[in-house]
Amino acid sequence: METRPFLPFACGLFLTVTLMMAAAPPVYCQEDSTKVSHERLVSPVFPSGTITREPSYTISDSEIIWSDYRYSGEILQRIPGSFLANMDQPGDPSELYFDGLGVDHTKYLLDGVELNEPTTSSLNLYHVPMEFVGNVQYIDALRAPIYQFNATGGLVNFQTHQYSEPVPYSKVRHMEEPYNYLITDGVFSQNIGYNSNIDAGFERQTTDGRFDNAVYDGVNIRAKYRYSIDSTRQLTATEVYYRTKGGANGGALPYNINANIFQQFLIPLRSTTANLTYLQHHVQAAYSQGDPYDSTQFLTASVFYDYYSFQYGDASFYLANISRRVGANVRGSENFAFGRLNFGAEAVRDENPYNSHAVIPSQNRISGYADEEFHLFDLVSAGVFGRGDIVSDTFYPAFGFLFGFRNEYFGLEAGANISDQVPSLSEKYFVSQSFTGNTNLKAETDKLLQLKAGVRLGETLEFSLKPYMRLIDNPIYFREQYVGQPAYPNISVVNLSTRKIYGVDAAIKLTLWKFGADGNFNYVSEKIDGAGVNTLPKYYAAGELYYHDILFNGHLNLRAGVRGRILSEFQGSGFYPEALIYYPTDLNQYGPYGSSDLFVQARIGSAVIYFTFFNLTGEDYFVAPVYPALNSSFGFGINWEFLN
Repeated sequence: METRPFLPFACGLFLTVTLMMAAAPPVYCQEDSTKVSHERLVSPVFPSGTITREPSYTISDSEIIWSDYRYSGEILQRIPGSFLANMDQPGDPSELYFDGLGVDHTKYLLDGVELNEPTTSSLNLYHVPMEFVGNVQYIDALRAPIYQFNATGGLVNFQTHQYSEPVPYSKVRHMEEPYNYLITDGVFSQNIGYNSNIDAGFERQTTDGRFDNAVYDGVNIRAKYRYSIDSTRQLTATEVYYRTKGGANGGALPYNINANIFQQFLIPLRSTTANLTYLQHHVQAAYSQGDPYDSTQFLTASVFYDYYSFQYGDASFYLANISRRVGANVRGSENFAFGRLNFGAEAVRDENPYNSHAVIPSQNRISGYADEEFHLFDLVSAGVFGRGDIVSDTFYPAFGFLFGFRNEYFGLEAGANISDQVPSLSEKYFVSQSFTGNTNLKAETDKLLQLKAGVRLGETLEFSLKPYMRLIDNPIYFREQYVGQPAYPNISVVNLSTRKIYGVDAAIKLTLWKFGADGNFNYVSEKIDGAGVNTLPKYYAAGELYYHDILFNGHLNLRAGVRGRILSEFQGSGFYPEALIYYPTDLNQYGPYGSSDLFVQARIGSAVIYFTFFNLTGEDYFVAPVYPALNSSFGFGINWEFLN
């Protein structure tokens, strides 16, 4: 029988330290708590789950509430360097790439705690309730591997709202789009007594789907309780539950593409009987302390538990997988004379207690990191950072540096790092040509060099440019080339020799009078063992041009415009629902393509109303290798806040 020697000790140590901190006097000198007003005491001292005060990119609540998003992927694709292979099929797990690397190299956190599924390291972005989120931190690949295990491609931290509502607050969001797609989300928050606040929400997403057997039904329930010990310390408890079920229709499969692909009645279907079901409980509790007058200093200690299951069923095949994660982490930041130290540590156990086709061993991990930033006269900045992970008795180090200078108009920064990408449990034991797995699979070694330059001219112009070069030794890759979708489990994962990615990200934001323009441009060139790879578009551009004004004596805040994207030819990836993974295809070439949408967003009082006309020109193009884009169609919705 397998033993678990370190976990009880780690959790016990964590709880002891947490109780000691909660019982100790505040770290920062404050006035007597009896003199603090009711609103002051329950007000947030700082955003939940902060990782660093200087992320690479931030998406605020004000941007989220203005967005006519269907799910979190559509908000995240505004991050420079991102590419969303959106299937345009509600519920299906789209693939979001950052600088050429997908979900297996990107980590998603909720208040500093990982959300990726323990076995496959994947995340369906439809499962992130954005109305629960008040802020999004993105950390690019230079520093992301330092802040989270296996985050060599990037790190996204969803920070939940910190409501302080003496009277009941509620919000309803409802959207309707083609194929009877409906999303309804309700939020409620209120202070309870003198020091507490409760934040609860419910979301339902349903659709009939674009193809036969593409129905989808998803439910999310979440709650957060926050108790303010005083104006510098707080306790929070959070639970997020989701349950989804959908028909696993693959749309137009790559190996069946033919001359009539854009005539939808001729599109071949993957299956008319298969379905895919998810369920997750995510629970975390945290103690936080910080200075309400200096948000750069904070300390958060969390314990967390995840239960995750997925089931894939077809007429002749059934697979069930259950996984869970338990652990504890500490994250903090402390100022010193010429800079700041960000630090953290984590103890985690990933388990796979049941898989209907494989025996998957558990995995223990202990990690620690430090990121030291130096600043001189607010002009010159430098940083050194390092991380160490002990995974099943093997030590994986990571380290890097950066150097730059900036003023109010211009900034320049250069940096480099080296880190490892450890194979997931799925890659080691599950996705293989035999159920014994490839136990000799090595970790990737990732070496990154990047340069950042930025220009800002007041509120008129912001421009950034980031060229980068990435060299991966022993890349983990799906070796086979398939004439059709492979029969389970005939996908083998191997280490190849080298993977090289060269790229450039550019972003611009321009405001002239009442008109604005936002745009992102990506260039990605990839070679594996010397051969060119065309999984992603080599060139990709997306942006919007809009008019923004406040009319009728301030009663109507209007934003209207056109957005679009252009992508060069690409081959893309197929989705393998039995293992929740994407695998590269090289059988068909798609593109170049382009699309455009018309949008109108209007804020009237406390309500934001959305209207979107999709695919204005009715162009036939692919948004992912298995799905053509929506035909010309429209959707509408509303996001309405109430304060009783």
